[in-house]
Amino acid sequence: MPKRADPRQIAKLVQVQHARHAAADAALVEGRDAEVSAREARDAAQAAAMAAADDWSDFLSRPGFAPEYARGLAARLIAREAAAGDAGARLTLAERAHAQRQDGWRLSEALVKLADASLTRARRATARAHEEKRLGALSDRITFDWLRS
Repeated sequence: MPKRADPRQIAKLVQVQHARHAAADAALVEGRDAEVSAREARDAAQAAAMAAADDWSDFLSRPGFAPEYARGLAARLIAREAAAGDAGARLTLAERAHAQRQDGWRLSEALVKLADASLTRARRATARAHEEKRLGALSDRITFDWLRS
């Protein structure tokens, strides 16, 4: 006769899976928030770079040329473009991290469902075994009473 799984042990495993799932939920929310803030930072950096590019274009369209002012505008434009590139790279990293956290959340969701199903099956098997045992005892008693009469 194969050994049945103990529902109490499975219930403990289910609790662990639910705790892991709660941690995955928190990590998913944190990853989503990090992605949103990285996206906002990237958008702000791109807007600043566009403003610096507009300033440079305005400067070039004016008559006369001031080398010191041009050097400052060009340095600012280059710095803002670099900052926008860095912000875009941070956004890419945040998106990847969020995707990994989503994968982890999906895995934890599947494990929770699997553990819940295992617990349900174990409880049903235990209940079925108890019912069979009870029916066997009842059958033995009826047979014994019938033999005595």
